[in-house]
Amino acid sequence: MDYFIAQFRRLRVLLDAFLAPEITALLLPLARPALRLGAGDGAPAHLGGTPLLPPDEPWPEWNGRPLDFLGAIDFAGFSRYGEIPGLPTSTTIAFYYATETPRPWGDEAAQRNGWRLYTGPLQAATPPPGTTSYPETTLAAAPFLSLPSPQEPVVQRLETIYSGVLAVYAQLHAAWTRHTWPENAPTHQLGGWPVLVQRPVGPDCLYASTGRTLHSPNSPALTPDEQRTAEEWRLLLQLDSDPRLGWYWGDPGRIYFCNRQNAPLKETWLTLQAA
Repeated sequence: MDYFIAQFRRLRVLLDAFLAPEITALLLPLARPALRLGAGDGAPAHLGGTPLLPPDEPWPEWNGRPLDFLGAIDFAGFSRYGEIPGLPTSTTIAFYYATETPRPWGDEAAQRNGWRLYTGPLQAATPPPGTTSYPETTLAAAPFLSLPSPQEPVVQRLETIYSGVLAVYAQLHAAWTRHTWPENAPTHQLGGWPVLVQRPVGPDCLYASTGRTLHSPNSPALTPDEQRTAEEWRLLLQLDSDPRLGWYWGDPGRIYFCNRQNAPLKETWLTLQAA
């Protein structure tokens, strides 16, 4: 975790400059280590390119449509950064998604097969007709500290205790985001807090994966136990719209692969948010 020490100190200085010490003390433990995928130096991460599947694995489909290969990420290659909570440490995962419209947004349980994750051993596979191929793009994984967006429940709860803190925190969050992300760069990310387009992803994952309708006036609010369960959902991989790869999920638009700690990869849920 030595990679994160300097950033932690910078974050403390930023928060101390605008918030009371007791609020800073509550916010600092919320920062989560993550990996930013972009230009520069760092462990390589490959998106697009030649599809990989386990030997003898049939090509994944959803509603009769073949899924598209998004990339295969070797998580063992990030060991230099130490253990990052929520990320595997010694496996390669191939990510697939039904990218063409109408695409699954992850808002219904019936869409569960609209994405698929596979682990090694993996080998090159020939895509069937009807798939969309994306150019191989090698990005560098760089460590950074992610902060919860102001919409996250853990931040919203602070406002109920310290009235007015939310408006200040929103500005500090925006400043930290500008510090950690290059201007106008796609926000591809592994682990940490997601960069939200609309709202927290945990409740969406919980609702949809358990068959509850999202955004319905007839849907009851989450119970306290359900809210705790929703907050157990953590980001595995965030993929932004990216013209280099031909990905356009919205303007802006991002897809989030999320999972719960110690849950099998097959339970990973995808949710898409677009403006």
